[in-house]
Amino acid sequence: MTIILDMGGVLMLHNMPECIARFTDILGEEKMKTILGLASNGEGIGDSLMEQYERGEISTDAFIDGIMLHAQRPTTREEVIAAWNAMHGGIPEERLQLIQSWKDAGHQLFLLSNNNDLHWHHILSLYDMSIFEHCFASHLMHMSKPDPRIYQEVDNQLRAWHCDHPFHFVDDIAINREEGKKIGWQTYETIYELNI
Repeated sequence: MTIILDMGGVLMLHNMPECIARFTDILGEEKMKTILGLASNGEGIGDSLMEQYERGEISTDAFIDGIMLHAQRPTTREEVIAAWNAMHGGIPEERLQLIQSWKDAGHQLFLLSNNNDLHWHHILSLYDMSIFEHCFASHLMHMSKPDPRIYQEVDNQLRAWHCDHPFHFVDDIAINREEGKKIGWQTYETIYELNI
């Protein structure tokens, strides 16, 4: 069996209160909402810096510079990066153990994530991703606003690698699962629904 796991919605826990508190300290409450545009669920709001960055429309440097430009006090790049990283609450050990058990059982595991430098490099610095046969990271993939091209891209690559097992896509965002179904993937809301 081939299992494709979403990084953000399934593996990661998020500590949004800590993240928001840090950005509010840097920007002030009003600018945190209107300029950064960070919602309590981690989504970007409107055409904010967060939304532009998550869509891959501005670079990491531009995102950090934008925060520093509007800071209410002297702020370093390290503080901005630390505020961003605060949202990554970790991957629960029981989830890693469950995934390892699938690997031990001979199932093929792939990871799918949106890609921006702050998110991706921090995650890879925290966890050993060698459990996955490949990590697909794309600027086209962003939580509740997925681009269908990323799913088709992943599907094409998996089939080119002669993965002849059924594809199971695990994500807790409904619209992502719907995109997966369009190309023939069986989809599940959470890893615990995969009784393998």
